[in-house]
Amino acid sequence: MSRTATDALRAAAFGCATVALVLLLAHDRADGPRRDVLAALLAGAACAGAWAWATRREPAPVRGPLPWRGLPSVLPRNPVDWYTVAGTLLVALAPFAAFRFAALGEVHEVTLVLGCLPLFFWGLAVLPVLGTLLVRRLSERHRLLARDAKAGRVPAVRFELEDGQWVRIIDEENRRLVDPRPDVTQMLKLRDARGDYYGVQLLRPGILGPSPVGQFSRFTAEFRGGPVWVMWPDRWEAVLAVARRGGPLAYPVVVVSETGAMIWGYSAISWSDRYLTDPANRLATVPGLAARPLRPRPAFHAPVHGRLFAGLGIALAALTPLLLDLVSGAASAALGGLAAVAVAVTPLVVAHATGRHPDTTRWDVPPVQDFRVPSAGSP
Repeated sequence: MSRTATDALRAAAFGCATVALVLLLAHDRADGPRRDVLAALLAGAACAGAWAWATRREPAPVRGPLPWRGLPSVLPRNPVDWYTVAGTLLVALAPFAAFRFAALGEVHEVTLVLGCLPLFFWGLAVLPVLGTLLVRRLSERHRLLARDAKAGRVPAVRFELEDGQWVRIIDEENRRLVDPRPDVTQMLKLRDARGDYYGVQLLRPGILGPSPVGQFSRFTAEFRGGPVWVMWPDRWEAVLAVARRGGPLAYPVVVVSETGAMIWGYSAISWSDRYLTDPANRLATVPGLAARPLRPRPAFHAPVHGRLFAGLGIALAALTPLLLDLVSGAASAALGGLAAVAVAVTPLVVAHATGRHPDTTRWDVPPVQDFRVPSAGSP
């Protein structure tokens, strides 16, 4: 199925959910059965199911070669992910809307307030995430890199993108012997002209924030086996000085394909000096040439989206008797509370699953490295 069609299905699912939310806020149980809300929710579920079916085996796009125009001098922020914005807004408002609709006029006012108050504060806690999603502020180190690129010269090296790796590490401080939980990170595995390997890690997402996992996996799928450029700030020594005084031990980098697509990331200080100290790697950027931040193109992944659909399915099942006016009183409030909790908790469960369950069609997953064992880090 074409990208336009799958994007239309995603947009329709969010649109139906928004319509249902507005109707829940505009009405209460006294208005009788709300089949219009149920119809909107079922239509949204159908669109989400169609999207999952259409993308369940969708191959990642492969980008063909384009003429290399040089290192870009304009490094933009990531674009606004309007799907994540819409989802965050729904997560902020839907729990309150569901419980208010279910409990208003059905239980004592004290019970109504006690139930609505935490959901109201939940909404207030989630709403600031919208500011982060809309502003998309770069870290100070990445802003330094963007300014150096615009100034006209940065250290840059051409690599071959070998693969995207889903790395699992058990660090030296982990004391569990049975089923120790590894730390997980995702990285691009690059190889330079001499055959030496280099890694670029993705940005760390915040709670309910946009995850760069999808962006990295798409970049890997499109440009695997092809040339990419890694750019560091020209003032890398200042970054190193700050890192040695207690900051994160990483350089800000941007990885740019020869088609102009880019992703932000970090690289380890301990493996970067060999490139940064070589004067031949200090290259000029092309004035006015802008890189293009790569947008993620999600596809259905059962360990992640299965949890999403299960959580939202629980909320829909809890709301259905209310919308058909089949229950009342305390049972109505209880079902509304169940729906509210399901909607609030599901994104947290999905965010955790996104960082724990790799899509093996897009990621190379090497064995777990246990650094408590001296031989674990050796090749």
